[in-house]
Amino acid sequence: MPLFTKSDKIVLDTNIVVSALIGKRGESAKLFKLVISEEVENYTSTEIIKEISEVLGREEITKRTLREERQFILEQYLIHSKLTEPKMKHNIVEHSSDNKFIDAAIEAKAKFIISGDKHLLVIKEFKEIKITTAKEYLGDSDEM
Repeated sequence: MPLFTKSDKIVLDTNIVVSALIGKRGESAKLFKLVISEEVENYTSTEIIKEISEVLGREEITKRTLREERQFILEQYLIHSKLTEPKMKHNIVEHSSDNKFIDAAIEAKAKFIISGDKHLLVIKEFKEIKITTAKEYLGDSDEM
């Protein structure tokens, strides 16, 4: 049973964006298509954008993908995401660099953080924000 409903406010973790690039038929790519089609509202921050840009430039990503594909993913992410700048910083996640996703979700009043990161997923929920995987969020998404 999917958690997804139209117009959900979400925050995508960097690993979901990168997985959408690499696994073009996977759950992350299906989720990214929902962002592009604006069926869900994705929220981001300058901190998240900086991390995504940095990760897309890493050698392990650049040797597996075309420059045009990386540019497309980043451009679409920027075009179809709403920028929010968190006023408060939280220290919830064991891996402190992951707190930026919680901060952005709280500021945006998002319903979900979609991640593949065990440091975030172990939390499951924080301040009524569900932290889940793309697969759990989409449920049985074969029809997408």
